[in-house]
Amino acid sequence: MKTDNSGMSTLVEQHIVGLELSTSLADTKQWYHDSGLDVVILIQEEQLIGVLDPQFLFEHSELDDETAHLGDYIQEFPEDLDRQSFVRISDHLFTLAETFSHSTYQFLPLVDHQHKLLGITSRAETLELLSSTLNMDISGTILDVMLPESNNPISEIIRLVETEGAQVYTLGIQHYSSEEYHGKLSMKISSDAASNAIATLERFGYTVYTPHRDLQRDIDFHERANELIRLLDL
Repeated sequence: MKTDNSGMSTLVEQHIVGLELSTSLADTKQWYHDSGLDVVILIQEEQLIGVLDPQFLFEHSELDDETAHLGDYIQEFPEDLDRQSFVRISDHLFTLAETFSHSTYQFLPLVDHQHKLLGITSRAETLELLSSTLNMDISGTILDVMLPESNNPISEIIRLVETEGAQVYTLGIQHYSSEEYHGKLSMKISSDAASNAIATLERFGYTVYTPHRDLQRDIDFHERANELIRLLDL
């Protein structure tokens, strides 16, 4: 799967054949082992019906693998059929990520606007696309800027950072309520101007955290402490 400039998802050679309700449980087990998926995909005349957790294949010994069919299982355990776990070919990448965030599966069926099964997509593939789209795969400095007010202008923070010549690669906002802060703006910016950008933000009253700088502060503190101990020993 790939995305175009609008973030829409597009199928790329991820076709897989789903299982009809007439498929025996024995053949379903073979399909499950051959496919490498963590989900059993059910179809009827190429239309997606839903998915099943493959664990059912090993938990119901009362069903004979050779004579029982998927339709028999669905009729006896209709509550096990999941009709919501799928993604559409037209879904935006963010919608795709949201769907996976609410699913326990590593793979989900992909359908067109008529609910015809086109193939599958994976959680790992979605994460890779999301990382690329949000520039998470670009090296940079990560900043957490605390937002003291609920209506704090994000544009001002970006302007201050860019004024120092830093390039903003990606942004993320986490909203929460506390006595001191109403949220946190996480940014990845170009490292060459990160120090100046941090200093400017702090000069304008923003509290800024960055793992690398905080780690360096700890290293500097320990080095100075060790130097002081050496001086005292003298």
